[in-house]
Amino acid sequence: MSDFLDLCYAAIKIQEKSIANTLENVKMSNERDLKRKRIILVGAGDSYAVADYGKWAFLSISLDAYCISPTEIGYIPLDSECIVIGVTASGRSIATIDALRKAKLKGAKTIVLTDNPKGKAAEEASEVWTTRAGVESYNVSPASPTTTAMAYLLKIASEIKSQIQDDLQYDLEILSRNGEKMLDWAEKEGIAISGMISPKTPLYMISDGPNYIAAQIGMMKFDEFSIIKGIAALREEFCHHHNLSIKDGEQVVLISTNPIAPSDEQYLGILSGILNMQTYHLHNNLGLRTPLVQAIPNTIALQMAAHFTVRRFNPEMIGFKMPHAKAFKIY
Repeated sequence: MSDFLDLCYAAIKIQEKSIANTLENVKMSNERDLKRKRIILVGAGDSYAVADYGKWAFLSISLDAYCISPTEIGYIPLDSECIVIGVTASGRSIATIDALRKAKLKGAKTIVLTDNPKGKAAEEASEVWTTRAGVESYNVSPASPTTTAMAYLLKIASEIKSQIQDDLQYDLEILSRNGEKMLDWAEKEGIAISGMISPKTPLYMISDGPNYIAAQIGMMKFDEFSIIKGIAALREEFCHHHNLSIKDGEQVVLISTNPIAPSDEQYLGILSGILNMQTYHLHNNLGLRTPLVQAIPNTIALQMAAHFTVRRFNPEMIGFKMPHAKAFKIY
């Protein structure tokens, strides 16, 4: 296996410790501000998915939260009653930095959620939230920087009184203490998913709610390795239009909460029986109570699935596909 893929795998495996390490080092923000102001989360790539996850974390505790792409910041009114949270693991996303700069000019409070507190993004923030991803490089397929940012947002949410506060705190305790067990489970699931995959057809990842973030990140991981095209689909949207373009033998992972529901089995039956798709049902039974926290091991399982897929089909991969990887200036 190439050095590049070794580093990518290390960025996944480090999550055994990095999530717990991040949870231990969360700096609680001004709770009154979070409760009173409109929260707008922005990010690009994996960080967009993290921003979307933050939206779900805050909505779940009844805060006023939204997620947009950084380039959409100009389409919404901003003032001192807004908090803009820019998510950028490396602290160097040009679009996110620009969005923070524009938000600050409008009087909004700006927060950066990053693994690199010395990055340029931190210069545009009145507050910096720092993860502990433990990675050697940001120039590999992101893994630990993504889930540690998700965990950071969860910890913030769990500190605010809500209907799910007890369940969130219970789940975060499990997440902190069972990193090795979670990674073992995710690796087994990832290997099983990769064994189903053919590079000849796209792979759909279907879910909704917080687990849709796992689908989005899974899509990005498969796209990054350039073996197959990953497609994230909302569960209901798939029923309305994606289904009409499906060809026999195309592949799908349905991501759901645990315990599974009869509607999950019915949905899978339609995917395999009527649409003739190759199906995999991803859900975890790790004792987690909330869909918010269940989404994290599901995300790691899809990181593993993409990694073991590239190991099957291109084990000597030395970097991202060129010239495509540098076609757009994102950093």
